[in-house]
Amino acid sequence: MNRRTVVLLVFLLVLVGIIIIGKQREQTMQLEQVENKAANQLRRVAAEAQKAKQQAMEETRRIEAEAQKAKQAALEKAKIAEEKAQKASEMAQEAVRQKAAEIQAKINDLVTQANALLVSADYQKAINIAQSILSLDPNSLEATSMIEKATAKLKEAAAVQVEAVTDAIQEKIEVPVAVSGE
Repeated sequence: MNRRTVVLLVFLLVLVGIIIIGKQREQTMQLEQVENKAANQLRRVAAEAQKAKQQAMEETRRIEAEAQKAKQAALEKAKIAEEKAQKASEMAQEAVRQKAAEIQAKINDLVTQANALLVSADYQKAINIAQSILSLDPNSLEATSMIEKATAKLKEAAAVQVEAVTDAIQEKIEVPVAVSGE
């Protein structure tokens, strides 16, 4: 082999080596480009994921704030409703107390009237008023007692009247007999 052939072979080998090295560099650059693209995509996806995470956290905070506001509003409404119910209950209790006081005052007035009628011997009116008291207070022992007293007095008066009528009839019956006997 001559020198030229060797030089030519070396030259060819060097040229093939350069081509191979160029191809490897090209492949390496392509690989680096692919890696850079992948890294860029990864960074972009990570940035998007971070942004989505932040948006989700902000949305969660917003929803929690709205829920807290709604809870506060509901608690305030419940408190107001409770206060109104308490006021209504107090007003109803006061109305019941006032009505009870009015009824008691009326009963007291009727008791006074019935007692006056008992004293003046107007027993039937006393009974009527005592029955009015019982219509207002069915458990009134005072009204029941008045009715019993007035009824007893009416019976006594009726017995006295029956006795007086009986005596008068007896006198009429006896007088004519005495007159005709003379």
